[in-house]
Amino acid sequence: MSSTDHDQNDESQDSGLESATQVSPSTSSTSSPAQDLSGVVLGEFRLLRRLGKGGMANVYLAEQTALNRHVAVKVMKSDLVSDETYLDRFKTEAMAAANLNHVNIVQVYTIGEADGYHYIAQEYVQGMNLRDFIRRKGPPELPVALHIIRQIASALQKAGEAGIVHRDIKPENILISRKGVVKVADFGLAQLTLGGERMHLTQEGVTMGTPLYMSPEQVKGNKVDHRSDLYSLGVTCYHMLAGRPPFRGQTAIAIAMKQVNAQPAPLHKRRPDLPKRVCDMVHKMIAKKTTDRYTDAGEVLLEIRQIMRTLQGSKDEIAVTAFEDSTGSLSEVVTQPRTKAASDSSAFNWTRYVLLGLLFLIVGGGLGWFARPRLPQNPPLQATQRSTPREQFADAMLAGSSEDAWKALREFHRTSEERWRAEVRLAILYLNQGRYDEAGKIFENFIEQGAADKFNLVPVGFAGRAVIASLKRDYATSDRILSENSQRITEHLDGPMKPLVQETVRQNQAHLEKPRITLEKLFPEELPTQES
Repeated sequence: MSSTDHDQNDESQDSGLESATQVSPSTSSTSSPAQDLSGVVLGEFRLLRRLGKGGMANVYLAEQTALNRHVAVKVMKSDLVSDETYLDRFKTEAMAAANLNHVNIVQVYTIGEADGYHYIAQEYVQGMNLRDFIRRKGPPELPVALHIIRQIASALQKAGEAGIVHRDIKPENILISRKGVVKVADFGLAQLTLGGERMHLTQEGVTMGTPLYMSPEQVKGNKVDHRSDLYSLGVTCYHMLAGRPPFRGQTAIAIAMKQVNAQPAPLHKRRPDLPKRVCDMVHKMIAKKTTDRYTDAGEVLLEIRQIMRTLQGSKDEIAVTAFEDSTGSLSEVVTQPRTKAASDSSAFNWTRYVLLGLLFLIVGGGLGWFARPRLPQNPPLQATQRSTPREQFADAMLAGSSEDAWKALREFHRTSEERWRAEVRLAILYLNQGRYDEAGKIFENFIEQGAADKFNLVPVGFAGRAVIASLKRDYATSDRILSENSQRITEHLDGPMKPLVQETVRQNQAHLEKPRITLEKLFPEELPTQES
């Protein structure tokens, strides 16, 4: 089976299809109501159903009858065919992507015209776009994020070598298959260099792209090169890691001007758990001056691989396991913090396992279960001992949801700082699984550290206490705990507990008439500023 035989659901190529926004006055025409072409046959492609729509084209799931396979067919809107600029852009996309044979770029099969409809037949990818991935799962764990970034950078390196500038890199145009394969889509705004001569499909001074991810030189309508794509990649990475883009505003113009003039809030303030080198990499990509960025995507790839080797202590390919988890499904990737639905699901699964265990115990009783030798109280950990706590912690990061991997720090590196960081992760794992009593024991142990606390564990302990109370719907107690410990939490709480506490405050505010603690009081530095 070839890589082009993937399927894709309705959401995968929806808003990421054609989302070019002109910061200068728009020249696009007003489109007529979208016509559904489901059932229509265009050449050898039978359109089955519409997957999504954009400003320039609609996308359909189609059957390529000659090869008996599913493809995605982009059909240009009929009211734009008469506009040579849009027609050229549409053809440019096919030319750009068709010349890029790369695993991380959506493959274009053919471009055609039938019955007055212009269309592009391309690879059909099962999964979701990065925007939906972030919205549904929140900021991913670092190994998952690096795995995604590495593949995007690889695609941009291939495009750069072919003299192609994408000009619209953003989460909507990054597709992720269920096996964790990342593909860059939508070369509709691509700038081509063919035969040493650059093709210009937009007027000078007209800015094309999406303001949230657009480079400063794009905003100003200046000439762009592959470093513009690196800027957009950097903004996309910032969004993925922080859960929001670096700049926001009321209008497209306001956001675009921030790309030119404002500095983003430091990524390490939004994600203090990230390694400094990762934050530095993202900020280098989003430097205002092109000369301050990486020279090309190849340099970004080298940086990512070095980071991954430092984190993992082995080859960078091991990061793929973060996508596969226990089922090999992208939908099973564990992220922190998880949504309430995911927590409910984990709690349900844990309850199911307990019930099954009880059933097994009852049935086994009639077979002399209690006459059998007892299992050891502490069975051996299913984790490999590493020589340093840093390597052990990296193993646990890659394992993600493995209880034993986090416990290995307790077993093998008891006095290290990484051991206590692992205890925090273990407590969060228990929270996600609905094992509140076990999480509570860890948090209470933190509080008992008192004067002996060297690693800021006491604030985490009180924060965990408040989170558990809120999860048990005792919002008043949760609010009181946060209020009584607000100073130590404000000054010292960081890392993966911080977003959980922020969500706890939101829940408390939603259920209490007069909460003592608000996000403004507890985390004033997190409030939106003119830079955000």
